[in-house]
Amino acid sequence: MKITVNDTLLDLHNGARVRDAIAGFYKHEGRKVPERLPVAEDRYGNIVAPDGALTDGNALFILSGRKKRTRLIRLLVVILAAGLLFACSSTRHAATSPDMKKQGSTTVAAPAGTVAPDDRQAVIFSVNDMHAAIDNFPKLAWIVDSLRSVYPNLLLIAAGDNQTGNPVNDQFPEKGFPVIDLMNAVGFNLSAVGNHEFDTGPEGFGNLISKADFSFICANVSGGGRHPLKIDPYKIITLPNGLKVAFLGLLQLGQNGIPDSHPDNVRDFVFRSPCETALEYLWLKDSSDVFIALTHIGFEEDVKLAETMPPGIDLIIGGHSHTRVDREQVHNGILITQADSKLKFGTLIRLKVDAAGRVTRSMQLIDIRNSKKEKPEIRSMVDRYNDNPVLNQVIATATDDFSSYEELGYLMADAQRAAAGADIALMNPGGVRIDQLPKGPVTIKNVYQLDPFGNELVVTKLTGSEIFSLLRAAWPVDEKSPVYTSGITTGTRVNDQGDPEEIKILTNDGKPLDMNQVYTVAMNSYMTQVYRYEHADPGQSLFFTTAEALIRYLKQEGNLRSYRGEKRVRVIR
Repeated sequence: MKITVNDTLLDLHNGARVRDAIAGFYKHEGRKVPERLPVAEDRYGNIVAPDGALTDGNALFILSGRKKRTRLIRLLVVILAAGLLFACSSTRHAATSPDMKKQGSTTVAAPAGTVAPDDRQAVIFSVNDMHAAIDNFPKLAWIVDSLRSVYPNLLLIAAGDNQTGNPVNDQFPEKGFPVIDLMNAVGFNLSAVGNHEFDTGPEGFGNLISKADFSFICANVSGGGRHPLKIDPYKIITLPNGLKVAFLGLLQLGQNGIPDSHPDNVRDFVFRSPCETALEYLWLKDSSDVFIALTHIGFEEDVKLAETMPPGIDLIIGGHSHTRVDREQVHNGILITQADSKLKFGTLIRLKVDAAGRVTRSMQLIDIRNSKKEKPEIRSMVDRYNDNPVLNQVIATATDDFSSYEELGYLMADAQRAAAGADIALMNPGGVRIDQLPKGPVTIKNVYQLDPFGNELVVTKLTGSEIFSLLRAAWPVDEKSPVYTSGITTGTRVNDQGDPEEIKILTNDGKPLDMNQVYTVAMNSYMTQVYRYEHADPGQSLFFTTAEALIRYLKQEGNLRSYRGEKRVRVIR
């Protein structure tokens, strides 16, 4: 996919994240990637999280030096554009309520004056991309309870990607259930379907849906083969004051026409364009007082959706890009919100409908992390899940000690090669974070100590010549250390300065690697963006992490063979 960073065009692998784009930018500039990634914003001035998803054509801006002036100008343009849109809006328009506090507050003020029982008002608290951040649920619960004391009919909404990101949840015997259990306890009303909802597979996702006390909605997915999902395209909620609020669910699609999930997880489903699908449901505006698109397509795609829609949609509550929208963003008369990720923030939205059907809207970003209070009952639930021996689960037995980064790097490469069904796998030495693993039981906790970064597994087609280019390019990035391999062995002759003069690559049967042959190569997403090497294929993410690949491999192997004395990479000085 094509992404611009500070106006520099980058060609990234499909499924790339913000952190990959930042790393790719520094690679392009010939600079070392900072250990602490800089803050990045989208073209609309919103902060985006490093693990935020990207779509083709996105633009990012890294804030440094002269770029800050550019940012200010860009923000001014956005604010002026929003003002013009507001001025031109008709029956359904946005306005800011004077009683809303500045973003960052966890204390929500009641509206100015009294709220009559028959006041036609809908109040929503929305989160997105929770990614199994269960430790923040007690704070979320306290904030939600506080809001409900002011707004008894508050709607609690999730914009998808509730799952994946916490081993306590992801490795639970009933994978993904802790999040559903906590969402039930806090009282969610509705959730969009995110791409990571499919990580448990059709059967697993269907089981989680059956356990949920709330509805999942998505209009642009159908099918499911033997495991059809009980998902409605939309939901109309009638509030006690008689106000009808319609939600339409929309899910992102990648360049391959499926959500960002492993193809095996979505094989039996049919997906359609979210924008085209939305146009088919415009009739919902005539069946409701408030019409909301609950999307998981990314903020920039939400803007495109708003710009293609005729008048009718009042609000877009979005997810997927992990965008922190901390000020009102109005595009084509439609207010668009998103609240970062992992329950760090939530968005309070108020919608009021007057006698003429005009909708007044306001939003406030609320900092969940900084809440000083928690709901005790939810804290107890979280503690029980965290006390669950999931991380201590033994998944394999090492028949010998692993006594070096090199040995563990070979193990990781073997696991990635197996998970991707690749000819070759490559593992950067800096991605191996422990140098010892004693003989005996291997736990899930050991895996996350070894591979803590959350990099996704990427598979790409490379010629022998391109693999050679990669190995040469990796040398200075990895502080003059060779890449760990599976499927090939390498011998690197270096000069007095420690730079490679010659690299020999052999296949497992001892033959030289064919420079013209195309090989399937697996590596982590960090490597695809940081190594400056010649390649035609940008690669495709398999949408699971290298840690998950290692867990699967260890479970399959059971008893790990000894890697003692194995030399797949040699350096000749």
